[in-house]
Amino acid sequence: MKKIVLLVSILLMASVLFAACAPAAPAAPAAPAAPAEEAAPAEEAAPAEEAAPAEKRVVGVSLYTREHTFYNMLEEAITAEAEELGYELIVMDANQDTNTQINQVQDFITQEVDAMVLCPTNSAGIAPAIELANKAGIPIFTMDIAAESGVVSHVATDNKTGGVLAGEYAAKVLDGKGQVAIIACPGIESVTMREEGFKEAVAKYPDMEVVQVTNCECDGEKAANQTQDLLISFPDLKLVFGAGDPFALGALASITAAGREVYVIGFDGLPEGVAEVKKGGLFLADIAQNPDEIGRTTLVMIDKYLNGETVEPLIGIAPYVIDKTNVE
Repeated sequence: MKKIVLLVSILLMASVLFAACAPAAPAAPAAPAAPAEEAAPAEEAAPAEEAAPAEKRVVGVSLYTREHTFYNMLEEAITAEAEELGYELIVMDANQDTNTQINQVQDFITQEVDAMVLCPTNSAGIAPAIELANKAGIPIFTMDIAAESGVVSHVATDNKTGGVLAGEYAAKVLDGKGQVAIIACPGIESVTMREEGFKEAVAKYPDMEVVQVTNCECDGEKAANQTQDLLISFPDLKLVFGAGDPFALGALASITAAGREVYVIGFDGLPEGVAEVKKGGLFLADIAQNPDEIGRTTLVMIDKYLNGETVEPLIGIAPYVIDKTNVE
């Protein structure tokens, strides 16, 4: 019996040892991991739409004429300022004709411009056109020549002061005595103010006399013809004030042709007038304007007004004397 028990014990021990020494069963292969889902590519951001460029404001400009150097200079100045401020200009030549200018204003109204600049051919005659523009809600600005009413702002030379300068210069040259004449152009407000300033200055000298004021209709050739008549009618004439350089140059031509010693004073400061002053002859002085400042200032006033700012109704640009002491 003891032998049987011993045998069974030995067998049990052997089986335990066998189980401990047997190689471990290989682990079942791990199931392959599911492939990770690829991230969807990010959508490219749509390019931001470029803001449409703001439309340029449009200004209609009607010049008194393009036959006069001064107005060419005004046009160059206002055009340059428009380019700097981003405005579009439509520039027309009224050719010194009021009906033409009225038609141009009507065209500007049809085109719905944002503002207008006028150099009136006639300060009173342009009134109906200005009234039409005002009814259409289009602001009017005047440059060099004023209108009687209906204008936001007027930019020009202080013409009366310029006339005073001319009169004082004449009195100085003539020692406060002698006959003088004025060649003017009624209907043009700026020229009328020059005439008034000259008369006001001369009136302070009892021995000076304005013997005649002519109307050359703003034409240099007519001014020359009228000067011929003056030289005949007034043999003691000492000086002619041309209230615009073309008038003064016309007068000078007739005085030179007649061989008379009659002095001339002009008004504008145009290259042609300044050239005569430089010669040191009978054309003694020129009252100079600043067309560059006038043109640029006018456009600046328009820009301020359209941007809601208050502008002055009258902006005067100071004139000055050019004579042999400062001519360049």
